[in-house]
Amino acid sequence: MKEIKLAHPPAGPNVFRRMLDEIPKGYPGEIFKVIDKRGAFFGYAFFNPNSSIVFRIFSRETEANFEIKSFLKEKIKAAVDLRKNLSLPSSDTNVYRLIHDYGDGLPGLTVDVYGENIVAEFYSIGFYALREELKSVLNEIFGQSNIIFRASDYTMKMEGFELSPPKGRKVKVRENGTIFEVDLSGGYKTGFFCDQRENRAYLSSLCKGKNVIDICCYTGGFSIYAMKGGALSVTAVDLDPEAVEGLKRNANLNSVKINSVLSDAFIYMRQMIDLKRQYDIVILDPSKVITSRDNFEEGIIRYKDMNKLALHMVKPGGILLTCSCSGLLGWDDFLEILRYSSSVSRRRTQIFKKSGAGGDHPFMVNYREGEYLKAIWARVF
Repeated sequence: MKEIKLAHPPAGPNVFRRMLDEIPKGYPGEIFKVIDKRGAFFGYAFFNPNSSIVFRIFSRETEANFEIKSFLKEKIKAAVDLRKNLSLPSSDTNVYRLIHDYGDGLPGLTVDVYGENIVAEFYSIGFYALREELKSVLNEIFGQSNIIFRASDYTMKMEGFELSPPKGRKVKVRENGTIFEVDLSGGYKTGFFCDQRENRAYLSSLCKGKNVIDICCYTGGFSIYAMKGGALSVTAVDLDPEAVEGLKRNANLNSVKINSVLSDAFIYMRQMIDLKRQYDIVILDPSKVITSRDNFEEGIIRYKDMNKLALHMVKPGGILLTCSCSGLLGWDDFLEILRYSSSVSRRRTQIFKKSGAGGDHPFMVNYREGEYLKAIWARVF
């Protein structure tokens, strides 16, 4: 096994190109032993000379005879144990995250369970290269399951690999007793956002007798929970026609009626403001706005504009749930966005709850970006 000496090893898992004086020789996905400037063992890392993240440190554990498949098995078993402690799966919920990247000691990999199906998404060429070993371990632990591998076009371009698109497959899953149809081969991420499970359940408790609007609704998670919680009406808005069709199917599966709107969020919110239309509860849950440090400032502006419009749509005394899934955006930044938007829109905003992803999305204390999902619950006057 090759070695790389790092004078200043990172606190988190990633060693970026800018941190290295020169790039060592090796093939993409190769495993390197990382040592510090004193020559002491620091960890093991996946190597990719073609990526902005040249090394992804995936283990800090010293082993005389390190073997990657044994390592994978150990980490996945530990992840399974954590989920069992969280009562996942259960009779009411059979969709959950099994592997959450660095939070479960496997940076560059997420794995979601959908009943008898398992979907793994690669963010690293290292795990792409280990896909057969990963499949073997998952089958050993879960039995022969339908395992699907996915990666975004962006990841494949940045990491330098190609993954054939999976065959179309739609399944029905349960989350807190609510039924959702999930396209395991399409849609965003692995097909469903199970990170909002606990937030959806809490929202449901607030909706009885309320008129609700769900901006950037995707396939209707918050919308359906709102109706099941006794909302008078729910309007769900998204620009993606496939997502809106998925919303309609999910509404039918749960025997609820939702007013679905295919529209750009900014355009629709401005139209509602012009019509002086306001709602008891406004949900704003956009897809990832800040994708890199290069568009950080641009993303801040976009978040401010979206929240300013959303605040105008809340009835006095109503509730705004505003979310961010941008890992680079810290809690302080997100709170400052809401402060600014409240000031500009001249709305008084009283925060009564902050929350994030469920416990099946653990994050490590030395990797702030792992706490990517942020939800602010506020009363607006």
